[in-house]
Amino acid sequence: MLLPVAIALATLGGRARAQTNAERILSEVDTRSHDYDLVHQRVEVWDFDWDSLAFRGRVTTTVVSRRPELGRVVLDAGRKLEIERVTQGRTALGFDRPGDSLVVRLSRAAGFGDTVRFTVEYRGRVDQGHGLYFFPADPGRRGRQVYSGGGTDGNPNWFPTYAGPEDKATWDVVATVPAELTAVSNGRLVSDRPAAGHTHRVEWTQERPASTYLVSLVAAPLVKLADRWRTVPLAYYVAPGDTVRARAVFGMTPDVLQVYARLVGAPFPWNKYAQVTVADYFGGMENVSATTMADWLPDRRADLDHPWYRQVLIPHEAAHNWFGNYVTAANWANYWLHEGFAQFMVGQYWRVKRGDAAAEDEYLSDYRQYLEVDGKRRMPLASLGSNNIYPKGSLVLRMLRLELGDARFWAGIRRYLERHAYGSATSADLARAVLEATGENLSWFFDQWVYAAGHPEFVVTAGYDSTAHTLSLAVAQTQRDTLPADSTGLHYRVPDAFRGRVVIRVGTDRGDVVRELELRQRAETLAVTGLGGPPTMVVFDEGNRLLKTLTFEQPTTWLATQLARDPELWGRAWVIDQLGTRTADSAAAATLARTTREADNVTIRVLAAEALGHFPAGAAWPALEAATHDTSARVRESAVGALVGFKTPEALARARAIFATDSSYAVRAAAVATVAELDSAGARDLIAVALATPSYRSEIQTAALGAAVRTGDAGLVPVMEERLGDQPLVALALAWFAGHGSDAAREALARHQDDPRAWVRRWVARAVRRSGLEGANPPDRSGN
Repeated sequence: MLLPVAIALATLGGRARAQTNAERILSEVDTRSHDYDLVHQRVEVWDFDWDSLAFRGRVTTTVVSRRPELGRVVLDAGRKLEIERVTQGRTALGFDRPGDSLVVRLSRAAGFGDTVRFTVEYRGRVDQGHGLYFFPADPGRRGRQVYSGGGTDGNPNWFPTYAGPEDKATWDVVATVPAELTAVSNGRLVSDRPAAGHTHRVEWTQERPASTYLVSLVAAPLVKLADRWRTVPLAYYVAPGDTVRARAVFGMTPDVLQVYARLVGAPFPWNKYAQVTVADYFGGMENVSATTMADWLPDRRADLDHPWYRQVLIPHEAAHNWFGNYVTAANWANYWLHEGFAQFMVGQYWRVKRGDAAAEDEYLSDYRQYLEVDGKRRMPLASLGSNNIYPKGSLVLRMLRLELGDARFWAGIRRYLERHAYGSATSADLARAVLEATGENLSWFFDQWVYAAGHPEFVVTAGYDSTAHTLSLAVAQTQRDTLPADSTGLHYRVPDAFRGRVVIRVGTDRGDVVRELELRQRAETLAVTGLGGPPTMVVFDEGNRLLKTLTFEQPTTWLATQLARDPELWGRAWVIDQLGTRTADSAAAATLARTTREADNVTIRVLAAEALGHFPAGAAWPALEAATHDTSARVRESAVGALVGFKTPEALARARAIFATDSSYAVRAAAVATVAELDSAGARDLIAVALATPSYRSEIQTAALGAAVRTGDAGLVPVMEERLGDQPLVALALAWFAGHGSDAAREALARHQDDPRAWVRRWVARAVRRSGLEGANPPDRSGN
């Protein structure tokens, strides 16, 4: 009996062992097989119907056969695409429609290397958001829009194509849309001509090869703002009312591209870069040379709050021009090579602009996000459907840079981009590029950080021998490999012991002693000899070289010294977490109070204020009250949020004053929540004002809706009814009150089911459905 070698070896002992994730990823089993090379597609769409989410389409596809006697071509095509005919020149071709595929039967088998071209004509229809988004005109609010939402699998729902990321092609997009809409797609604008029925026909061509999940179409009432970086034309497409704001928001783009090009050492790969804003979008999608982005541009006041749009979204999406679009993962199990790199590059941009502390701010945020998702489900970075590709990917690349040093790291990245330009790559290709550029074989690094799951969970204990002037450290890795194999036999492994190097700094009154510990085993010991006196501080993993969790019980005095002296953000944040649990310790309170007032780093002041909110008012109030006057809106927001722990008239009065006077939207929103917590019975007046207060992304109103629900004050229903046209959450809040016995809320929802504003009708209908109120009649006021 003949068996595949892998199966035979696995069964020699009688029982098949579970396949490791590293074996799966390195085998590239997740890379699709297909017997042709997709070369070019011409996608033509017209006759968009916003009521039925439908359109007409025609796609001409050119492929090159990769096998002799190619008799059929299989494309990905959503099952709601109604294929009308397939032709090759004047010859009609047969086709089949199994599931989400289109199988085109060629009239004559193609030989190896032969070029085949055929045209598919179809009627398209989508479920909202599956391939295309349709938004009808809402007079007084916005014009109609239609735009693609490809993601990793959406584009076959609006045109037949090959959807795997590893096969790259060029394409044309030709869209005939209403005359009032601007049509934007990838690449170069070829023509824009008037067409019949108050429409125009717009043609774009993507002349450099890319993966088809990056094909984009946006048709919306947009204005183009032109810019330039070096010889690359830039464009910002925004709603007419956003032009002034757009210059301030997107004006950072040339600088972002300049920083990235210098870091990666590779030229900008595309002939333009456009950022195209659309309605009701989740964030951004890196469609090649034409990124689609949410239209919630921050205004000048929102900039006080360090908005995510400028801080993260713009630099993240710009990084995809190199990572994801230029070099693309060979399969979705290696998708972290897109999102991990893009998230890592955000920190690198701010490192160049504002220094190491600004970069570590970004990586600390990634760290906390990673711990949250890892706590829900532990998965490797490189795996199908991995839940941590953004934060862990960023943190692993940060570790790789620290492991190699700056010059060698960027040399490896440059080799990776050059070797796979306009092509595809795997995690192993990145490791190979590092090896070729630096001579460093980092297979151990990739094994534990990319292919395995989890992170080291350190438990450290310290003991000081005053006679020998020696500090003994016992370092244990306590993570457990408890992940079971799945039904296919695939096992996500958590290493028993992570390798790496940590630096340990021991402070004394006579100076510091620094030692390095090479980690190779699950339990290690380190004796730090020659100390000039008892330790005043022990910093484990100085510089935060390793992604980890750390349990290390220390005296409050040691922690206070580290908080004052450690330049590394992660270490100081870790200390604050430890001190924050010692609410009965006056020394811990004093340290946090001093940090809240005096720390040089905004994030550290934010974290200290949050921790201080759990301490008794007598110890915490003076520092928190001072923090509500901090120059940073982030610190003020944290401080006013911490006031909820103090049930005092002074805290309530301060929160009310903050709402009335602060310049920051986020701070005022936090004040609303605090007032509602401190005075649920007397907060109606402030909540009512907040409900009618405009702010960026309705932040203040959203806080007011949450406060109304928390207080359960049905007296606010009339105010909420007046604001139904502002955002969908108003209708949901009314539905909550209706579901909790408010006749007034139920009547309000019934009245607005026929609201003249179409968007209000949609929001009310959705809120009624989600709240289970369908079929419930409004209360009978007739007395019968």
